[in-house]
Amino acid sequence: MKIGAIQLDLISDGSLWLDGGAMFGVVPKPLWGKGTLSDSKNRIRLGLNCLLIRSPEKIILIDTGCGHKYTPKQLQIYNIEHEEGLLGELSACGLGPEDVDVVVNTHLHFDHCGGNTVLHDGNVTATFPNATYMLRRAEYEAACNPNPRTQSTYLPHNWEVLTATGQLQLIDEDREIIPGVSLIGTPGHTTGHQSVKITSDEQTVFYMADLCPTQAHAPLPWIMSFDLYPMTTMDTRRTIYRKAIQEDWLLLFEHDPNKPAGYLMEDQGTYKVRPHTWVPGAETDPGVLTKED
Repeated sequence: MKIGAIQLDLISDGSLWLDGGAMFGVVPKPLWGKGTLSDSKNRIRLGLNCLLIRSPEKIILIDTGCGHKYTPKQLQIYNIEHEEGLLGELSACGLGPEDVDVVVNTHLHFDHCGGNTVLHDGNVTATFPNATYMLRRAEYEAACNPNPRTQSTYLPHNWEVLTATGQLQLIDEDREIIPGVSLIGTPGHTTGHQSVKITSDEQTVFYMADLCPTQAHAPLPWIMSFDLYPMTTMDTRRTIYRKAIQEDWLLLFEHDPNKPAGYLMEDQGTYKVRPHTWVPGAETDPGVLTKED
């Protein structure tokens, strides 16, 4: 879609499968299972919806998916499926990795920054050689000093080489990186988690990242067990939800494999999502995910 002079494309790095119970935290399966199917291992399929922003000033990529640097055991655990993959979808947009000016990492969990780097002839190199990679300093420090709970998802080969090449830029506060595109701190999932707000021609699109990973997670207490600070997530959601409803923001859901975009609405104290009209299956119940085999 295009808003003002800014072209937006959701491009996919494929999907992965994570435990459904962990994805919905304290919400029991009889509730989340009504709209989300799980496999025999109780895993649910999650999309890897990255955002390509093309403006007159710069070409920006928001998050980079899982990438390809995994052991056979990791591939088995997460069932990572790339299909075309991020670079294939970028190519379909007429772009190569060298054309990307800025990569924004919402945070450094492997499924959001795994495509930052690539393994080539045994060496890890930057996937986007001409890009500046931007993330929060608090996130970087947490990733470089993981605890037993976080060390399995913070994989240093996804960012270490970027410090050596000088491509990594750490920020400490909200920032407009080009006219109309701003990085907004949305802590809770991690201490340095950030989202992206795009505003142009009196329209606003908000890339949620893991503040709300899928449309099914829209209710305030439907928070992942992966969130390190769940009460902070809830407070952050309240703030963002209020603005999203008042100003009619289009929300983008990074992990929703079926309906990646929609408008938030409040119905008798419960938050639901009205899918954006160009999303396949938008005619279905806005509070329920489409079931897939």
